[in-house]
Amino acid sequence: MYANEKHDQATIDSMKNYIKDLEWKLNSKVQEDKYRYNLMSHYPNYILFVSTTNTKLFKTYDNKITPRDKNEAQFQVSIKVPIFTNIFNSKGDLFVSYTQNSFWQVYDKDDSSPFRETNYQPELFWQLDLKNKNKIGLKTIRISAIHQSNGRTVTHSRSWNRSELHMLFEAKKFFYGLNIWNRWNEPYNDDANSTRDDDNPYLTKFIGNQKIFVGFKYKRFKNTLTYQNDIFDFKTDKGNIVLDIILPSNNHNFNYFLRYFDGYGETLIDYDKDIRRYSFGIIIASPFW
Repeated sequence: MYANEKHDQATIDSMKNYIKDLEWKLNSKVQEDKYRYNLMSHYPNYILFVSTTNTKLFKTYDNKITPRDKNEAQFQVSIKVPIFTNIFNSKGDLFVSYTQNSFWQVYDKDDSSPFRETNYQPELFWQLDLKNKNKIGLKTIRISAIHQSNGRTVTHSRSWNRSELHMLFEAKKFFYGLNIWNRWNEPYNDDANSTRDDDNPYLTKFIGNQKIFVGFKYKRFKNTLTYQNDIFDFKTDKGNIVLDIILPSNNHNFNYFLRYFDGYGETLIDYDKDIRRYSFGIIIASPFW
């Protein structure tokens, strides 16, 4: 190779490394040597342009069942930021995160396209990402303190707090794992006007206390199946199933996203309503892929 060719190749390699370092680091381990501020995705970030359900009936904030458009849009924004790395020499990092999941009646022009429901979820969690391979394929351990709310006041408030353990395993083209949570106790006096009263005392009876998930990747096609229920008090008619299918697009900023939801707990306002939903949109970032 001539000197000029070597120089040109070195320039090309340098530019490639520079461009790579400019990328927004999503779903990656904190890299203190390169990034002072690490803004990463936490849960999947997506937009579902068309989302249709099996019914037009939704519980509204006046606690009445009124007809709403069964076609709506849905989007989720979820980010996390590390605040302490290698905390207490544990090799794990302490994060704060924020997730917002909104259901938008964008096609209901007669009612001025309102937002039907928005759920907000701030978290504080410790996460350990294992770099070295181990016999059981364990990749990530996360312990969280989570608050979830729809941001409303009485009598329309829906909120709860929980502690949660998340474990993620990998095996070649597969990943699988589980989440186990424990709801924090709140007083319940059946007083709809009390700000200190439990907003939804029967929540976990419908959504359970655990979920398991498995994912498979073939080239740029990715699928994830999640089942949520209560394995210690199993009820066949409760919990939910979610199937996510990611299809490749020519645009490297997003992929196509198909979702099927069946069961309870899709939103806080309708946690006790059995919903079947089919959705299509795009996914921008996912913690699993």
